[in-house]
Amino acid sequence: MKKTVWYFLIIAAIGLAAAPSSWAGVASLTDEDVLRLRALVQSLPEAAQWAQGIEKQADQALNDIPHPVAQIQTAGKLQGSSEKTQTQEALKDMPRLQSEALAYVLTGREEYLQQAQAYILSWSRTCQPPDNPIDATNLEPLFVAYDIVRLHFLAENRDPIDQWVRSVAQTLASSDDPKKGTYWNNWKSHRLKIIGLAAFTLNDATLEKWTLDALKALLERNLNADGTTLDFLERDALHYQVYDLEPLLTTAILYQRAQGLDLYDLKTSNGSSLRQCVAFVVPFAKGDKTHAEYVHTKVKFDLQRAQNHEKGHGIGEPFDPKAALKCLALAQYFQPDLKPLVGQLAGKPEAAYPTLQILLNDVTHPAAKP
Repeated sequence: MKKTVWYFLIIAAIGLAAAPSSWAGVASLTDEDVLRLRALVQSLPEAAQWAQGIEKQADQALNDIPHPVAQIQTAGKLQGSSEKTQTQEALKDMPRLQSEALAYVLTGREEYLQQAQAYILSWSRTCQPPDNPIDATNLEPLFVAYDIVRLHFLAENRDPIDQWVRSVAQTLASSDDPKKGTYWNNWKSHRLKIIGLAAFTLNDATLEKWTLDALKALLERNLNADGTTLDFLERDALHYQVYDLEPLLTTAILYQRAQGLDLYDLKTSNGSSLRQCVAFVVPFAKGDKTHAEYVHTKVKFDLQRAQNHEKGHGIGEPFDPKAALKCLALAQYFQPDLKPLVGQLAGKPEAAYPTLQILLNDVTHPAAKP
């Protein structure tokens, strides 16, 4: 039996088996999202291919042992350093645990749920809440996976994990220092993304409001009228323009889904918006414009990375359009017309779903709801 047909039979067998509120919320997939995702997998071969890929990755990790670290150490670390190498090895758990959670959503198979829970339990018991948002941003797949499977944990396990998630958010919030030069740059963007994911996973309305207020203040200080971001001006690098926008877009999607807020087109006092900052990236992603990266950077770490010969960080090296793929795939949630460009960057120009993010955009966008 062909794999696609087998998948359709599995999905049909599951049907609407999920009980009300058996899944999660806007940090991952609501009940309605899950049913729509299953329907797409059942009806569209290209969606089924993504589902098969997720299950394959989940199968490969079913017998793996989690490798959490007590401290995530990526921020300010050069490639090849012992701390960063150890962290990068441990972080290979992140796509694995997310695939286990998504495979459970798609198939209902208990072994996927159990493995996702094992990963989350291990990391929450071992990993100290990072006070640096560049370290903490690596926990996004874990937070998303936890949002998917949270209600399937026994209370005796769910409560301590909830406390850990809250402590990650609280640590990030309390470590934010307005005296530091990173207060309004990409550090804040990644900080608010993780706090926002924690807020919606825990259904904490107070934390949701705090994050929204902080996000609006950040947009005022970070976005420029010409479509650049503070990070682009500081680093003279489109790499940091997109690295700054990615968490902002993720957080904007959260509030669009949860509260119907349009933060993508929200105008700042100088007339800028996330839409305009994404538009600034587009001609470089298309190859219509080029940019020599880091030539006028104001950050010492950029020079150190260049001296360390790290890929994509050479002074004067041309911006690689493919580096905009994640940013534009997130922006496609708000701008459907970006899909052809995302397909071009992904090497799948004719695909209906050139990336998994595009499939999830289709599933979770309000326009997809009946």
